[in-house]
Amino acid sequence: MIELATLLLAFTAATFVAAPSAAAAAPASHGKPYWLKTYSQSPYRETWSGDLSVKKLDAALPKVVAAVEKGGGRLTQPLALFAGSATEQQLTFIVPLKRAKALLQELRKLGKSADPAVRPHAAPVPLEEVREKLARLRRERAEGKAAFAAAPATAEAVDEMIEHLTFAEAVARSTDGEVLWNMTVKEAR
Repeated sequence: MIELATLLLAFTAATFVAAPSAAAAAPASHGKPYWLKTYSQSPYRETWSGDLSVKKLDAALPKVVAAVEKGGGRLTQPLALFAGSATEQQLTFIVPLKRAKALLQELRKLGKSADPAVRPHAAPVPLEEVREKLARLRRERAEGKAAFAAAPATAEAVDEMIEHLTFAEAVARSTDGEVLWNMTVKEAR
């Protein structure tokens, strides 16, 4: 019924009473699910970086921002807060992963751009696994109030797992993945 609480209590007790030689022993294999697995809390699946070379910065910049917005993206801050000069403008925007390549094609209609450097962030959160863990932890937490009351550190650890899993579930539900895109729009010389 409260197998996780029992497991955590046993682990806590074994940690504090084990002989020093036990600490040097090989770690025991764990079963499924792996409870201490952490999940990415970033909605970004990739970061893209690159330049867009345009004829006239002043004329192209509103078109670039409009293309980003039309492509489902949004600037990470107001345009006036990005670093820029008379011939260059830094931009950072977020765009749905599914629409990023199409946006690149639209931006190439406004100027020249090589393929951006792409850096992956993290694997998508396995939503079903997270939901199963949450359901099990919440059920055992509710059913084992007396056992958890006797072991407050264990209760706090379970509460922290629930908090982490709840946030991971929210991130996974809120996005199919996004690209964080860093771009310098440069006036061609």
